[in-house]
Amino acid sequence: MSVFAPVLGALWRQLEGYGIDPDPLFRQEGIDPEALFDAGARIGATQSQRLFHRAARASGDPLFGLKSADTFRPAHLGALGFAWLASSSLRVALQRLSRYARVIQEKLTINLEEDAEFFHVRIDPHLPAEDEAMREDMQTAALLGFCRVLAGAGLNPARVCFTQPQPRDTGPHYALFRCPLAFDCAVTALVLHIRDVDRRLTGSNDELARLNEHIVVKYLAHSAKADIVNRAKAAILEELANGAVTEASIAQTLNTTSRNLHRHLGRAGTSFKRVLTEVRRELAEQYIQDRSKSLTEISYLLGFSEVSSFSRAFKGWTGQAPSAARAR
Repeated sequence: MSVFAPVLGALWRQLEGYGIDPDPLFRQEGIDPEALFDAGARIGATQSQRLFHRAARASGDPLFGLKSADTFRPAHLGALGFAWLASSSLRVALQRLSRYARVIQEKLTINLEEDAEFFHVRIDPHLPAEDEAMREDMQTAALLGFCRVLAGAGLNPARVCFTQPQPRDTGPHYALFRCPLAFDCAVTALVLHIRDVDRRLTGSNDELARLNEHIVVKYLAHSAKADIVNRAKAAILEELANGAVTEASIAQTLNTTSRNLHRHLGRAGTSFKRVLTEVRRELAEQYIQDRSKSLTEISYLLGFSEVSSFSRAFKGWTGQAPSAARAR
């Protein structure tokens, strides 16, 4: 199990802020600092956990986890971070983070749920830590920091749920999150108002977001060659706007046969049709928010020969027509 090495760049900066030379701490865990600048490098998850614990002890700061948000930036996530920054809304950004969370850490899951009023972002690293409370503080603080980079420093969650026991002094938590807090919960969750996650963000760039998301998919396909689903998605993304995408054409791109592709996707619990639909739907939900693209253009970008075909597909995916979704 591994983590994305450049993520540790935030830890390096945080240690420097305490006046601590990070180099010896990193090397004591067998981590070459050069890995922080390598977008293809990954570090063992246990190494990373030990490093964070060692760094917290060296700082002597009981609020080490909460203060990680001061140095952790979307750019530390590479292409995924740049796709985050270019997202048109917090909803779209969080959907990307959920979809590609394993870029950060292979077992990390970020589940999204919502009701009429609230949007729940639930975090589960599926990995034990030497200091669970510190890691939970770090994860929730960093996630909120990411959201505030997009939506503004004035963004306040509806509430935050922690699995850790309530600390003796909750003042620092309230000062950072500025919302009701709950401890001893079953899950770690950041709960946002629906109005905040759906607010359109200035400075968004759908084309830039799509290009970086494409890089993320290719990265996953390269780092996990056995992951046939991501390899197929990467190939579909490459060919979708060039015309009709078929199982045979994607199999050829992946240097295999249609029969083998069908079999491998079946073993992964999916099918070519389902993967193609997932890619089209994800792209459609991005494109529909870009008013510079007409519905005709979107149809062709998604590989549909007619606008009517795209409209029927979109309504089947979302329950509403493309024009209605754009108006919303």
